[in-house]
Amino acid sequence: MIRSVQFRECFNPQTRTGRFFRTLFTSFIHLGAATLYSVFLVPLVLHFEDAEKLGLWLLIAQAGVYLAVIDAGLSALSIRQFVGPTTTRDFCGLSARFQATLVLSSAQGLLICLIGLSGPWFSALFGISDHFQDLFCQLFLAQCVLVGISFPIRPFSSLLLAAQRFDINYLISAVAFLGALILTAWGFTQGWGLWSVIGGNALQTLASAGACIGGARKICRLRILLRPSHLNAALVFQIFKESTFFASGSIFPSLGGLWQSALLSRFFGLEAVAAWNVGSKMATVLSQILSKFFESAFAGLSELEERRQRSLVMARFLQIFLPSLSLATFLGTLILLLNQPFITWWTKEAVDWPSPATAAVSVWLIAITLNRALSVLAGVLLLWKTIRLAPALDFATVVLTTSVACFMNDFTAFCWSLCVVPLLAGAGLYAQNLFRFRRFFPPLTTYRTNLIFLGLLYVLFLSVSFMAVK
Repeated sequence: MIRSVQFRECFNPQTRTGRFFRTLFTSFIHLGAATLYSVFLVPLVLHFEDAEKLGLWLLIAQAGVYLAVIDAGLSALSIRQFVGPTTTRDFCGLSARFQATLVLSSAQGLLICLIGLSGPWFSALFGISDHFQDLFCQLFLAQCVLVGISFPIRPFSSLLLAAQRFDINYLISAVAFLGALILTAWGFTQGWGLWSVIGGNALQTLASAGACIGGARKICRLRILLRPSHLNAALVFQIFKESTFFASGSIFPSLGGLWQSALLSRFFGLEAVAAWNVGSKMATVLSQILSKFFESAFAGLSELEERRQRSLVMARFLQIFLPSLSLATFLGTLILLLNQPFITWWTKEAVDWPSPATAAVSVWLIAITLNRALSVLAGVLLLWKTIRLAPALDFATVVLTTSVACFMNDFTAFCWSLCVVPLLAGAGLYAQNLFRFRRFFPPLTTYRTNLIFLGLLYVLFLSVSFMAVK
């Protein structure tokens, strides 16, 4: 009976801890649905098309992700700045900022739709052959329109994330992934080709938009947020200026991804694009799982910071950080053992993935977990210079290391050049600046058991890595 009460308390939406676990648990369900969608989508495309068509679609999908750079840090800023008003339920005071954010998001969405007309330029950038250029441009335009439509919805999702009320949205989106997969499979049987995937994406976009607006209506009357007299042109420019501090976190990773895709396609071909996306899939999914711990805790940690409880912020952060890093190390070890058999089973040997590259993506999983955790804490503490500079250093390092790998004309070296970047620049800068707050951290002796366990896991990881490379 006592355990039952404790379990219910962990998921009580009226408490900060309950909202954290509800958001975390449903985000795992959403991520699981997204993973199943992507896992089944690859063999589905390969069943009806060839590896080149798969690589073409993956380029278009990645280009859609890179367009998130247009956000310029607005979503991250909105979540952080909405925390205070949503905590005190001062939605009247939030109205002007919300409307200014909505105007900016709508303008960004329109810009993305217009970028869809630049398909020929992106086709040249990626080195697409004449045979696929028309199809690439058409699909690229459709993808840009879908991404652009989703942008005006972002302020509503930021409101829900700031209030830690995004659990229902995760569940609706998870169901939408299933519907999208069914629609995509049906479209292929009808001869729609890659347009089937666009149809599935459209279903996901509409479901997500409906869930965000509906969820916002439950926590606040929209007529309060959207009062016409509260729109302030000066505030629009102020918010845009503030968002540039968070912009590095979206701009430089997107530029790095664009750079990566362009080099892969031009120097190694569309088959290499497919190989990288397939070979790094397990590590990517696991990194997304681990990042959910910090994403779900961001609003709660920010609320504590707003209440000037910085020591509690650090204690809660370490309670999440140390187990997450240990789990990343353990999962990295599993990748060393399971990634190659998984790729062979998943693609039925249609995609060639070099075994040494598996060690690279396992290292990347640990590195990106560390990097993301430190970046989240920097965002909570609003370390503006660090937030802006660290992603730029990561991008500069990506350009340097991948250029050397392309000069060597070695795909495995290219994989390693991407995977070690999170440890080389940004993580060091985060750690250096966060060290100034060491007096707020609890004594490390409090976490002696966690640190010993983490050390043992690293020994296991290095041992398996040595055997795998050998």
